[in-house]
Amino acid sequence: MTGVMVAFTALIAASAGKDQSGVLAPTALSLSGVYLAQTAAALVAVAVVSSEYPRMIRTTLAANPRRTTVFLAKTVVTAAAVLAAALPAVLGSLAAGRTVLSGSSGSSGFSQLPLTSPELWRATLGTVVYLLLVALLSVGVALVVRHAAGAVGAVMALLYGPYLATLIITMPEHVLHRVQKFSPMTAGLAVQTTTGPGTAPLAPWTGLAVLAAYAGGALVVGWAVLRRRDA
Repeated sequence: MTGVMVAFTALIAASAGKDQSGVLAPTALSLSGVYLAQTAAALVAVAVVSSEYPRMIRTTLAANPRRTTVFLAKTVVTAAAVLAAALPAVLGSLAAGRTVLSGSSGSSGFSQLPLTSPELWRATLGTVVYLLLVALLSVGVALVVRHAAGAVGAVMALLYGPYLATLIITMPEHVLHRVQKFSPMTAGLAVQTTTGPGTAPLAPWTGLAVLAAYAGGALVVGWAVLRRRDA
């Protein structure tokens, strides 16, 4: 996750040309590696949950029949692993993006926020929380689907599907805004907005709350399924 996010951010920042200034916010551009890093977060979560299916989960539950404890253990392990990678990933991405943009500032015209800016650190720490929420969402989906490939496919469709639909399908502006507001990826990444339009017409923390609602709902359903179906 760390390597992918830093490398992808540097690549995107290096490819940002003069024609993109004023369209892409430099802070969001410096954190753009999150679009690929979230896949790594989902893979970690799915691996933690799905690796025991279809047979080993019965051994785990026989050893510890308290299914809520098993659920919490998997959730905490996933959260700890993703946080451990997300913090250096996001900070490294920010540093790489700002360095690349500063090196080409003469031609691209990007105006970056100072390091003391509260908006900059809200976007940065919000991106860490975003990756954590994607991982928790993936835990819930994996508990429901129970198959690694199926769970990864479901999470990727949920994250990228609505965004790709807005690129392929011509929509009236009010429909586009509604899709952006209720899609977990575009709503959640509104937390990166510092200037200009973001990924969704939502306040930064409101957008992250939409993703949190998806993650919370998936965890509740996954917990219920673990308690009933894996008896």
